[in-house]
Amino acid sequence: MITAAVSGSFHRHMEAITRAVYELASQGVRVLSPADPRVVAAQGEFLFVASDPVRSVRLVQDRHLDCIRASSFVWLVCPDGYVGQSASMEIGFAAGAHVPIFASSMPLDLTLREYVKVVKSVEDAVCIAGARDRRPEGFLVDANANIEGAQAILQNMTGLLRGQGAGGDPVPELYKNAAKLKKLIALPTSVH
Repeated sequence: MITAAVSGSFHRHMEAITRAVYELASQGVRVLSPADPRVVAAQGEFLFVASDPVRSVRLVQDRHLDCIRASSFVWLVCPDGYVGQSASMEIGFAAGAHVPIFASSMPLDLTLREYVKVVKSVEDAVCIAGARDRRPEGFLVDANANIEGAQAILQNMTGLLRGQGAGGDPVPELYKNAAKLKKLIALPTSVH
């Protein structure tokens, strides 16, 4: 399945961002963030949307960055060329993670222009991104499912350590489970 994250200025282009989320979904794209772009709260200048599971600026931004890393592409909404500071950071993050960035309008900033590919429509971005491999999702993309998965792996490891496995040497299976667990709970950024 093709996945996407949408970036742009929530204060200046929220209506266009909402349209983009729904248009991507209508194209069969799973929008990882913002999945539900309805504004439900604010903390200073920072707007929280309905799909933000917590009301922490840092955790919401970390989750969005994790969603960018897990996405097939980023759709940048900047109809008048304006890209705010947070969206600029997100473009830099996507570029560093080698996630393509598409937009229907070119950003005004000369540096950002080097990282954004302008396409005619969301459909064109979906077609281009469809040829890429899907990226793995990080912990914050779906924390509840990842916690449940981690619990299942830990239960399996506990059984192996207690000798409740299929017999033989449990070490290879333990290391395989440890690698799965590490991948499942990997965070996109360090917590300070």
